[in-house]
Amino acid sequence: MPVYRCFSPAGLLSKSTKTSVAEGITDIHTRTTGAPGLYVNVLFHEIPDGDCFVAGKPAAYSYIFGLIRHGRDLPKRQAMLGELSRMWAQATGQSEAEILVVLTEADPANAMEAGAILPEPGEEEQWLEANRAALVGGTST
Repeated sequence: MPVYRCFSPAGLLSKSTKTSVAEGITDIHTRTTGAPGLYVNVLFHEIPDGDCFVAGKPAAYSYIFGLIRHGRDLPKRQAMLGELSRMWAQATGQSEAEILVVLTEADPANAMEAGAILPEPGEEEQWLEANRAALVGGTST
């Protein structure tokens, strides 16, 4: 599970920058939550010029929306927010003043991956063992 959707101005991210950001998000998520990197999904979306507005005016902002399983404490989530914002700024050269990072929590009982309902935080290893064939067999890497 987690799914991180990254929206940025068209042309901001090269292929290598996307790789760097995806690796950064995966590192931050796994280091902070203890979840295996196999779980981390990162999607990139370009915002066409003229399609982003802040305070009613055209803007060239970037957004990271992370959908994560509930159950992590507030200090952990806030640490992730700060690390994600700093990592994006460093990888892209964009000012943190132009970045919005949001973490939304989902009940893992309401999510399924590889045909299996997701585990509660802390139960990842048992879930991975029980579902390894479906998870590893279903990846493109």
